[in-house]
Amino acid sequence: MLFSICWLVIKHYIIKMFKKIFTQDIQIKLGSLFLAIVLWFFVVTDIEYYFDLEIPLKVEGLSDEKAFNNEIPELITARFRGKGHTLLWANMTMPLSETGLILDLTKTKNTQVYYLNEYFNEHPDKFFIPRDYKLDLIHIVEPESVWVSVEHMAHKELNVKVQADITPALGYMLVGDISVEPNKVMVHGPVSLLEGMTSISVPALTIQEVNADVAVKLPLTVEPAQLFSLDTKEVTLTADIQSIGSVEFQNISIRLENVPRGIEVSVIPQLIGLEAEGGLDRLLELKPEDFTVSFDYGANWNPDEQLYVPEAVLPMGVQRVSRFIPEKIEIVQK
Repeated sequence: MLFSICWLVIKHYIIKMFKKIFTQDIQIKLGSLFLAIVLWFFVVTDIEYYFDLEIPLKVEGLSDEKAFNNEIPELITARFRGKGHTLLWANMTMPLSETGLILDLTKTKNTQVYYLNEYFNEHPDKFFIPRDYKLDLIHIVEPESVWVSVEHMAHKELNVKVQADITPALGYMLVGDISVEPNKVMVHGPVSLLEGMTSISVPALTIQEVNADVAVKLPLTVEPAQLFSLDTKEVTLTADIQSIGSVEFQNISIRLENVPRGIEVSVIPQLIGLEAEGGLDRLLELKPEDFTVSFDYGANWNPDEQLYVPEAVLPMGVQRVSRFIPEKIEIVQK
C-alpha cells in the first residue's frame, strides 16, 4: 500500500515536470533548437569530403561523314573533392549545368580505346564545370575506358511499318486500312547496320471499343537510338471508324463472264439492285457504278437450273450485300 502511494506521488511530480518543460518558454526553447540545428549544419557542411557524382560524357570532332557503330556511355562516374555544402548543391543542380567531360574524336580513324583518367590528365581543358561549384575532379571511377568505333555514315529511306490492333465498338467498323503518315522516313547511321534494314516499325498500339476516328502521334526511333538519326521523329497513325449502316443501290448492270464462244446467253433482268452494309459515311459517297455484279457462266451454269444468285465485288468500306433486288436472276441460253 505504501509503495503504491509513493509511486503515485513520484508519477505526479514527473508529469508536472514534463508539463513545465514543454509548456513554459516554448518559443525560446524552439528558437534555441533551431539555432543548434543551423550551427550543426554549417559545421558539418564546412568539412571537406570525397564524393562520387555522375557527369555527362560528350563527344565532339566526329566528321559528318562518319558514324558510330557501337554505343558510348552517356554518363560516367567521377570522384570529386569539396566541402559538404558545395557537394550538396552540386548533387542537386549538376544535371542542369554544363558540367561534362568532352571526348575529342577529331583524330579517331576507325577503332580506338580511350582510357579516361589518362585522357583527363592529358586534356584537363576538356573537363567543364561551373566555377561556383569549387570542386576538384580527382579521377574517373567508372568506366575506366571507353571503346570507340566509327565507320562511314550511310543514308537510307525506310518504309514505316504499322503495328496496331484497333477494335471498333459494336455497331462500328474500320473503313479501309490503318495508315501512317509519312510512310517512308530517311534514316542516317553506320553503313554496316543500315544496309540490311528495309523498314522501321512504329510502337505497337492497341485500342479497344473504338467509336470515333483515330489519329495518334507516335514517336519514331531506330534501336540502338544512339547510333541512328532520323529526319522525322514522329508519325501520325490514322484509322477511319464509321458507324455501320445500309443503303440501297439500283440500276446496276449485270456482267456475264466466261461464256463459251458460239453460245448466246442473256440475263433477266439486265439491271439489278442491292442493299449494301458498311460504313455509313462511305456508303453515302458511293454510286451504283462503283459496284460490280456478275455471273460466272463457265463455273456456275447448270442446264437444270434457271435462277441464280449473282456475285458482287464490293468497294472499299462495304462489308457485305445483305440482299439483291430481285434476289435471283434468270440465265437464258438461246
